Amino acid sequence: MAGINEFNKALRAGAAFGLGLAGFVGVSEDASALPSFARQTGQNCSTCHTAFPQLTPFGRRFKLGGYTAGGGIDTQFPPISAMFMSEFTHINRGLNGPPGSNYAPAPGGGYNSNNNWLDLSNQVSIFYGGKIWGNLGAFVQATYAQDAGGNGFAWDNTDVRYADTRQIGPFDVLWGLDANNNIGVQDVWNNMPAWGFPFFTTTFGFQGPSAGTLLEGSQGWGPGQVVGAGGYVFINDMVYLELSGYGGTSHDFQWAITGGPASNLLSGVAPYYRVAVEKNWGEHSLEIGAYGINANVITGGNAALPAGTFGWPTDIITDNAFDLQYQWITDVHEVTLRANYILERQQLTSSLLQGISTNNVDYLRSLKIGAEYVYKNTYAFTATYFNVNGTADMTLYSANSNFSPNSEGWIFDIAYLPFSRGGPSIWPWANAKFGLTYTLYTRFNGASSNVDPYATSAIDNNVLCNGGSVTPYCRSASDNNTLLAYAWFMF
Repeated sequence: MAGINEFNKALRAGAAFGLGLAGFVGVSEDASALPSFARQTGQNCSTCHTAFPQLTPFGRRFKLGGYTAGGGIDTQFPPISAMFMSEFTHINRGLNGPPGSNYAPAPGGGYNSNNNWLDLSNQVSIFYGGKIWGNLGAFVQATYAQDAGGNGFAWDNTDVRYADTRQIGPFDVLWGLDANNNIGVQDVWNNMPAWGFPFFTTTFGFQGPSAGTLLEGSQGWGPGQVVGAGGYVFINDMVYLELSGYGGTSHDFQWAITGGPASNLLSGVAPYYRVAVEKNWGEHSLEIGAYGINANVITGGNAALPAGTFGWPTDIITDNAFDLQYQWITDVHEVTLRANYILERQQLTSSLLQGISTNNVDYLRSLKIGAEYVYKNTYAFTATYFNVNGTADMTLYSANSNFSPNSEGWIFDIAYLPFSRGGPSIWPWANAKFGLTYTLYTRFNGASSNVDPYATSAIDNNVLCNGGSVTPYCRSASDNNTLLAYAWFMF
């Protein structure tokens, strides 16, 4: 009953927020600057980014305007670019799990149990980013990825927009139509998980916490596993409203285009909404927003109705989220403060029937609070606290301590960006980012210590790790602390 009341409170808060938008529209200022891509408009990367991919107010308006702003000296060259990424990953305690488990090194000469380095061939991306024709523009990414399981090209993040402006009475309205292949990739405030911190994550085989919200990727939906389209308006350079719908692609399409593996499917159309108010004054910018999605997810299955069969009962996942972002930007100093809260209600009709869950309804709550400081667009320091907690479920979280989904910790990142204010003379639009990310867990899958991730149940875990017969697999949350070194080149 408490969970239902909490969910209803979130819905009422979202409705109140939406009604309050009208009051902000009438007092906002006229739209001013439009941002650009470096080569397309002749601007440095620091015009649109504090430390990429974090956007400035200028960069947000370039994206909302459909990636079409011009004025550069190289307007005849197609807006094509490339990206190379390399990484080194070290975890506090190496992977020592039984063969085939999530904590075991990949077989056949794949990942090591620890200290994995992947060179620049690890991930290579080709982009089309900019104007296509008139008011139509796009961000399209294709990626060649290499890991322990194999390699190949896949369809990556894609965002195609048509945008225009119109005067409607006293309101200046920027409106647009958008099509994309990843929930939240179209968002401009960097609080959505698709573009949210940490901006670089390891491809190493270590599995993070078992619980996460749909909007944070718990269903395994990556680029191309869903497709969506919708429309948006940005009123008086201040109030943003968006309504979109997402549908799942077929398993065959996912294997062919995304490189697999295939994820769970969506049944029907999942509506997605986004509302935000951004106020800019002088060197300051403040955004308050809300977003959410309601999805019918096909899970599990059996021999008669295998997973992904339409007609099989679905789980209904509803996420409602609230976010806040403040920025202070000068020529020398740039500060970004972010807060993001997601409340998820899981109506587990299908999972309960199949024995995947014990409860008919579960809740998850995800909180992230972070701060970023950038000095002269060159040195970036970021710290974020995260906390995921929710309903205990004896089946869904059977191997977690106390059957709990709860995990929390901190993520710290330092980065060096040598070319944000202009690249080398041979190619002045080049950019690069070198950084270290450290993830510190204070709680992992329900506990801070004595957790055996290979136990068949939380009861077994108590016997193995807390009953005097500790197995070599029992881990503390801190055993999963991860250091990631990365190099990110863009040309």
